[in-house]
Amino acid sequence: MKKESFDLEFCELLRRNSRESDSLFVYIRMRINQFKLNKFYQPNDILNEVYKRGIKALEEGKTINSFSGWIRGTAYNYIRELSRKQSKTKSFEELSKKESKYVTKNLNLLQQNGIIQDRVEEANNQVELLNEALKKLTIEEQRLLNYKEIQGLSWQEIANLEEYQGITLSALRKRKERIIKKLREFCHSYSKAIAQILL
Repeated sequence: MKKESFDLEFCELLRRNSRESDSLFVYIRMRINQFKLNKFYQPNDILNEVYKRGIKALEEGKTINSFSGWIRGTAYNYIRELSRKQSKTKSFEELSKKESKYVTKNLNLLQQNGIIQDRVEEANNQVELLNEALKKLTIEEQRLLNYKEIQGLSWQEIANLEEYQGITLSALRKRKERIIKKLREFCHSYSKAIAQILL
């Protein structure tokens, strides 16, 4: 079959309202539905590609013996190709979604771990700083802080201790205030010194 004959028969097939034309469109529609491509393609889309392939085949010197049979066979093969491409695209999209969720989840975990590590490191630094500050207190200051903050004694209970006999509750509170102030001043100056080193 020559290119001119192919063009003529193809055009007549699309123009005429014949049983052969109707049968071909029904056949292509059924195959499109069979491969679940009806949301993406219409029979005309398939026939456009079939026509291009027919012209290319003739230009390459190939022979088309049965026009109707060749049209149907080529249409079916093209629909199968589209189905495979669609399946690959769908699989890739699903894989991309899964990978995206996996990466997002891992990033969230890494961020959470980073935040936790930062908090742990910060807490360790604060404990270390407090230990250094406590070393600057006198034995008497450490003892009073221990009674009040570690053992949780009330001011009255502390005042009843032998070593604090004759000291008023108000005076004990003042002592503790001075101790806390001393600790804060040390921590503040220590933090500033560290900051200067890191600059």
